[in-house]
Amino acid sequence: MPVSTRELLNLLDLEVLDQDLFRGSQPTTTWQRTFGGQVLAQALVAAARTVDAGRRLHSLHANFLRPGSNDAPLIYDVERMRDGRTFSTRLVRARQHGQVIFTSNLSFKSVEDGLDHSDAMPHGLPDPESCPPLAEALEDRLGQALPSIWRADALDVRYIAQPEITTHNHATHMRLWVRTTGALPEDPVVHQAILAYLSDISLLAVAVLPHEAALRSGKSIAPASVDHGMWFHRPARADEWLFYDEVSPSASDALGFSTGRLMQDGRIVASCSQEGLLRLVDPER
Repeated sequence: MPVSTRELLNLLDLEVLDQDLFRGSQPTTTWQRTFGGQVLAQALVAAARTVDAGRRLHSLHANFLRPGSNDAPLIYDVERMRDGRTFSTRLVRARQHGQVIFTSNLSFKSVEDGLDHSDAMPHGLPDPESCPPLAEALEDRLGQALPSIWRADALDVRYIAQPEITTHNHATHMRLWVRTTGALPEDPVVHQAILAYLSDISLLAVAVLPHEAALRSGKSIAPASVDHGMWFHRPARADEWLFYDEVSPSASDALGFSTGRLMQDGRIVASCSQEGLLRLVDPER
């Protein structure tokens, strides 16, 4: 995975192959699969490059069709579905080795004044610097080593462990602080792309938390994102602390479903949802 914020930014600097056709590079990594958040972020950048600068992405809906491989770049083909007076819609297909591995519908909107309200952030949250890194906290809780994505140096991800603010009748609940480790340029598309990138890091993990006994019995989970939705409510900076509030209301049929909200400066800046495969496997097989 990216070892620095600079390498993460390089992944978002897509190469133009033709009109509405782009190529995204891969990071140096030991992972065999391409991280889903990377594909989300690169597809977002590709779509944004075909839209007027005055329009801001407000939603995306993505499907992961096949696993991507880190041995070859990804090709992003943008189809201009509609450009209206207020909204622009784009369909992005990501291809690799001659196959479509990912599709995403993205909707952009002109900025305008209107009704405005937001849930407030919870009271009593600890300072990010006082919270342990996510990988360290989950390895201690689940008794297993976790994928390197949770140790990526491009992001600083902290686990909020206070039980009195992580219940509220949810089947499972996880709260994090997250930001990039380095400063980012002012480009709002970059910040939205990195929000999409980091939104995929832990949404499936929260669906695993109630099942510590199964993992401690020697089983492992083979996870894979199936689909991902995201709504961008307000501008935000990905290089400043974001509060990531995640719940998983259901897991069944080897699928986990989770939702999350990203908050900054006391207001919701983005919401997301994801369903993913959570198949129990025997590591020896």
